[in-house]
Amino acid sequence: MSQKEVLKVEGLEKRFGQVQALAGISFEARRGELFGLLGPNGAGKTTTVRCICSIIKPDSGTVEVEGISVRKKPLETLKRIGVVLEDGKLYDRLSGEENIKLFAQLHGIDNVEGRIAEICKVLEFEEYRKRKFKDLSKGNKQKVLIGQALVIDPQLLILDEPTAGLDVPAQKVIRDLLKKIKRDRTILYSTHIMAYAEELCDRLAIIDHGRIVAQGTVNEICRKAGAKDLEQAFLKLVGRDV
Repeated sequence: MSQKEVLKVEGLEKRFGQVQALAGISFEARRGELFGLLGPNGAGKTTTVRCICSIIKPDSGTVEVEGISVRKKPLETLKRIGVVLEDGKLYDRLSGEENIKLFAQLHGIDNVEGRIAEICKVLEFEEYRKRKFKDLSKGNKQKVLIGQALVIDPQLLILDEPTAGLDVPAQKVIRDLLKKIKRDRTILYSTHIMAYAEELCDRLAIIDHGRIVAQGTVNEICRKAGAKDLEQAFLKLVGRDV
């Protein structure tokens, strides 16, 4: 792994019974880049994310974070990963600030109060930080989940469908936030929304039926598919809409 690569996935395979969820996934995400996994629902995006985070074990293949094997040293790699899963949940009766603080303390973060203040400022969440999690809007709940992932200052931030279930204004808030924070870390962004992938991603991989059918910049993928835009390229490569 070169110094520029923060995440390297190679030959990842996973089967659930008769279903081949992943069939040899390989890609890398570089330092300071937002790398997208774009594909239809059920394409294998979430399975890939869960393998990277050690939530499930792949049948074969390797995952490295900053050159460290996830399979051999899962606890060491998890210190470098912040993750927001699509079905992520926190403690309803704790405030947004308390949820973030609890996670920071579990990771032994120094200067917890200062770090939380910094995170809330970045998230533009100061006004709501004392409210109980259950009383927050969906958009602000998502900010808390992202804050919980950012508080450990991860080298790799993984977001699995971070705008799912949000209304249009909240989706824009999250997208604007990603543009702001991507300068300081590597972000792996899983989505089925082509417009968001095109807007946010420096590079991306299109995944379908557990296989990567194309990867590169939007322009590179369009050239490969002989398409005028990402939507047309996607339809040519995958053969169906998201």
